[in-house]
Amino acid sequence: MSGDNFFRALRPGEGPRRRANRSQQDIRALTCAYRHLYPSPSSSREPVSQRGATEVSLSALAPTVHFEREPKYSRVYRFWAFFLTIPLHGHARGTMADQAGQKQPYDYQERYRHVRQKPLSVYSVEVKGDERTRPGLFAKVLDPVYRASTLDELRVRCVEANAVLNSYDIFDRVDIEMDAGPREHPDSAKVTVEVSEKKKLNLKGGAYVSQQGEGSMEVSVGLNNALGYAEKLDVEFIKGHERSNSCTLAWNQPRVGNVDVDVVTRAFQQVSCSKRLSSFDETARGISVTAVGGGPATVDYSLVWREIADPTRLASKSVRHQLGHSLKSSVSYTYQVDERDRPVRPGAGYLARVRSELAGVGWDPQMTRFLKHEAEVQAAHTPAEGVTFFASAKLGAMMPLGQNAKDPEKGTCIADRFFLGGIGSLRGFEPHGAGPSDERRPPPTKAAASGENLITRDALGGDVLAQLFASYQLEPEWSKLRDIGVYGHFFVNAGTLMPWITGERKRVSGRELADSFRASVGVGLVFPLPVGNIEVNYCHTLRSRPGDRVKNGLQIGLATALA
Repeated sequence: MSGDNFFRALRPGEGPRRRANRSQQDIRALTCAYRHLYPSPSSSREPVSQRGATEVSLSALAPTVHFEREPKYSRVYRFWAFFLTIPLHGHARGTMADQAGQKQPYDYQERYRHVRQKPLSVYSVEVKGDERTRPGLFAKVLDPVYRASTLDELRVRCVEANAVLNSYDIFDRVDIEMDAGPREHPDSAKVTVEVSEKKKLNLKGGAYVSQQGEGSMEVSVGLNNALGYAEKLDVEFIKGHERSNSCTLAWNQPRVGNVDVDVVTRAFQQVSCSKRLSSFDETARGISVTAVGGGPATVDYSLVWREIADPTRLASKSVRHQLGHSLKSSVSYTYQVDERDRPVRPGAGYLARVRSELAGVGWDPQMTRFLKHEAEVQAAHTPAEGVTFFASAKLGAMMPLGQNAKDPEKGTCIADRFFLGGIGSLRGFEPHGAGPSDERRPPPTKAAASGENLITRDALGGDVLAQLFASYQLEPEWSKLRDIGVYGHFFVNAGTLMPWITGERKRVSGRELADSFRASVGVGLVFPLPVGNIEVNYCHTLRSRPGDRVKNGLQIGLATALA
């Protein structure tokens, strides 16, 4: 049924102009209903939860609303955590007078039910404020808006388009306005998209502290919307502890053809200094390609040439077997579901993440070859105000393949293994202080025995990892600490780390894994940061193994959001 016939069947006694006016009124009545469904942040009405919802129950609305005439205006209202501007051109709000001049309540809920499935066509979609962005980008994103066939579908399509445009991170603001079409097209709507583009050049810098307590400085220069299709070019320099440094050139292509896939290509050189803990440095040069779709999955390919060296000349026998050059060609797959209310100190929800990596994809049998799996889960619950229970678990396994599995001395590469110990890993132990280790060579002189050489054993890492953490979190009574997010916690930490192949070429058994568990308890204060938490803990080790570096008493460090 055409739009004109639809209105004729609904109101048979009305002329074309009257039907057109009513059509516009229906569309504006719907936008008015949305105003109450999604109130603005400045509204005095009780806000409606936006978490993961595209529809809100009508029971959340007030039973009635009154209308009065007021001038043309436009406001920004919340649609599912995104902003959608809905103009009410000369429409009524407040009270509505009947023929006798008496103010009567208006049931906008019923009006909403009546018009939400009203058939329509999109008359026009106009974009404003696009100075550097190519029209082709908007055409691909806004194409579903043109195909909307009802008022409610149009609203949903506008919300989705708003989300996609904001995800490109090239706009400071994206507003989408929905209004009735011209009178000669009574069953149509027009959409206006207004954007404010970010600056083209982006310069950032900062200083950071790793979980091992090592500081670093970072400087990055970025080019936003480089070619007009939301591309990004980033150059990043990081200078870390001692010889640690990295240089990365990254190109981000957020859309490949008509497929909404974020592809990031990187070329990098990275030097990782682990001589204090494990007597080796790793130099890595290579490229990587990462593809992120609209869902929770990420696919990554990397080709890296690596060199492991011994700058201290004191490395243990196990580390010396790892020295030299290698080529790593690997494909990894990550699937993550994050239902936490916030990434740092979540109060409710859960996070689940699995990752698999296959190394040795290529032609050369001398390539590094292994299969690595990781699984991690977090959960938080707040039974009462100021009280939160938090728990996390992480499991990992790494199996050598090809020639690596046949070498009794080398096994997996030390740079790819799991490590355990420190804040965010296993509290009550030094960084990389739990797990397999080997005795270093003695220093030639007393002078060489100072500094990092006070550590007499090299941390070797492991192929099998289990890590458990649980905490009882309390907000402090002092309001100044509570206002900045500081809280206290009581925690229990446990974990184990073992090689995949044990003595006499035997695989690790379940009994060996259970006997190797370490455990600790403690109490402390946590200071939230955007990238994680700074923890000041008093730890007591309940169980350790020979060769572990225990850290009883005060321990300070950084725990990332996924730690």
